[in-house]
Amino acid sequence: MSRTRIMDIVTLTRNGWRPYNAKPDQKVYEALGCELALTGRKDKPFWFVRDDVFCCVGCAAHCTLKRPAGFPLPLPINYPQRPPEQGYYLTPLEMLERHDLLNAKQAAYCLNVSERTIYNLIAEGKLVRLRENPVRVRSSEVKALRENFDE
Repeated sequence: MSRTRIMDIVTLTRNGWRPYNAKPDQKVYEALGCELALTGRKDKPFWFVRDDVFCCVGCAAHCTLKRPAGFPLPLPINYPQRPPEQGYYLTPLEMLERHDLLNAKQAAYCLNVSERTIYNLIAEGKLVRLRENPVRVRSSEVKALRENFDE
């Protein structure tokens, strides 16, 4: 795939176009005189759709059709689901004993609070931020907060 085609695809998706995931009738290509589809070349037409307008980025011609006949209705795109977040294999106490520094997520796990609460504790001065990115805090401070935590 050429750099120009990649930039065309990026521009289209930024402007609200989405990939068309169905195959148009052969009559569409015959009417357009599309060499890519008619000769069966390796580079195939690649269509994008926005509302009722279809645009092909398969070649330099960039054929654009409004309400064309021969195009099945666009199907919804099934994006892959994010995998469920993996939990920790260590208990909070084991994590505190094994690690000198914890990131915000680990500290939140050890205190059974949200990451936002960890950032609030840092802002309040109850935890000291050791690094900017990624945020790290001392496990000894988290352990002390755990012991003095109001329930």
